[in-house]
Amino acid sequence: SHEARCNQPSVDNLGEIVFRVVDYLQTSQHSLPQAASYASNTQQGLDNNLISNELQAYLRVAQLIDQSDVTNPMAAAEVATLAEVMGQLLDLPAWQLHRLRLAGLLHRMAFLQTFESDLVPGTAHYDDDAPGIPLSCPLVPGTQVLRKMQRLRAIAIIITHQTEWWNGSGQPAGLSGDEIPVESRILGLVAEFQQHLARFRAEDGSDGLSKALSECQAQQGDRWDPKIVEALQLLVSGLLQGIDLPVSLPKIAAGLWMLDSHSEENLLDLYSLSEAEQDASLEFSK
Repeated sequence: SHEARCNQPSVDNLGEIVFRVVDYLQTSQHSLPQAASYASNTQQGLDNNLISNELQAYLRVAQLIDQSDVTNPMAAAEVATLAEVMGQLLDLPAWQLHRLRLAGLLHRMAFLQTFESDLVPGTAHYDDDAPGIPLSCPLVPGTQVLRKMQRLRAIAIIITHQTEWWNGSGQPAGLSGDEIPVESRILGLVAEFQQHLARFRAEDGSDGLSKALSECQAQQGDRWDPKIVEALQLLVSGLLQGIDLPVSLPKIAAGLWMLDSHSEENLLDLYSLSEAEQDASLEFSK
């Protein structure tokens, strides 16, 4: 039953749980009276409260995903911190840093279901008149859950395309070079770097900064944007020289500040599916 699954959350059903929570919150809001006498400031307060509750639900799921990984329980916080610093090194504006940090906190939601079962290389859809421009790409279940919240449109796109390769051989849309959103390029590299760090810590207890960097440099120009790898090298040099980079768990109840009008931008013209079609694609077991 739904109740049983919600009482015993696991990585396998977290996507379903957060989808249902957000759906309930949105349905509840739509059922509120919309009379003209309803004070606008009251309505705005309710809207902000709804958005805050939805975001808290997503951040809580991200936290549970990390807690289920005993070898890398700080992945979200570390990736978010590293990604934000990388964005600063690349002179990204504050609004991009905000959504890059939020994408870092939520990046593991893309893997709520295994990519291989949903993505098949070469399944991006193209227009015959413009074969070089993909119109849509296979749906990634975890990030489709994020799209349930309109304010997270840009975040969902960033997370979806963190697995693209600089040379165009990645998934899900086979984007290459600057076609890949810069936040996705940063997030993908930082997430991979952090995974290597966690592995080296588990193996020999070392911080593994230089070794993790070498792993990423080996795929520079193929998987990773060379410019962003250079920024990572600069960051690692600073860390090796003793620069402190404090990492703390996010305060789930205080995440609303990371959302602004840029958080709901459509970064790519890849998503031709209507919202109804996207919702229909989320076929959770019942």
